[in-house]
Amino acid sequence: MLKPKKKLTKHELKEDKFVKTTLQVKNYVDQNYRQVMTVVLSIFAAIVLLIVYRQLSGESEEEAQGQLGIAEIEYSNNNLDKASSRLHRLIDNYGDTNEADQGRLILANIYYNQNDFANAERYFREFIDSYSGSDILMASGYAGLAACLELKKDFGTAAGLYEKASKMAPDYPESDNYAFLAGLCYQKSNNDEEARRIFEDLKANAKSQKAARDAEIQLTLLSK
Repeated sequence: MLKPKKKLTKHELKEDKFVKTTLQVKNYVDQNYRQVMTVVLSIFAAIVLLIVYRQLSGESEEEAQGQLGIAEIEYSNNNLDKASSRLHRLIDNYGDTNEADQGRLILANIYYNQNDFANAERYFREFIDSYSGSDILMASGYAGLAACLELKKDFGTAAGLYEKASKMAPDYPESDNYAFLAGLCYQKSNNDEEARRIFEDLKANAKSQKAARDAEIQLTLLSK
């Protein structure tokens, strides 16, 4: 006489399913060992590569910081040729780093001071396109590009960039000066309405009394 089958509890059913699943996985691995190990090794290799990449990125970041630091010392000592050479190497070797972006801004200033306005404009544009850090540095970049365009007599575009620079870092001491230059460029582009708007705002909200007085003088001239 056959014994009646024992009814399994929920816990035993779960254990039974787990055993079956484990055996199925083991059988699959045994039968497909090469394919499974290929996948496992490829994932492991990807993780190793990611770790190595991060380590190298960290080393690159440190190297870039060192290069920028040396360039800044040369720049502050007015050794512009040495600073320029160092900055070019920084940009060539570590072009995607934050330090290279800052190097572009310094290089643009060097070219501007050397009256090489074409290269100054180029590096101001590259800085603006790639940098995403300090608002003060961004404002400086926009103002630098505006100065280059002002020299090319593109006064309307220059005015817009100066105004953008003044609004980007409103607490920066130079922001009043950027706004004043925006007003002057609007005047030069025969856009007295925009110039008046800038000078009125500057007169009311300038952080220095001098900037407010200069704006008031320009408003007087515009009224004539």
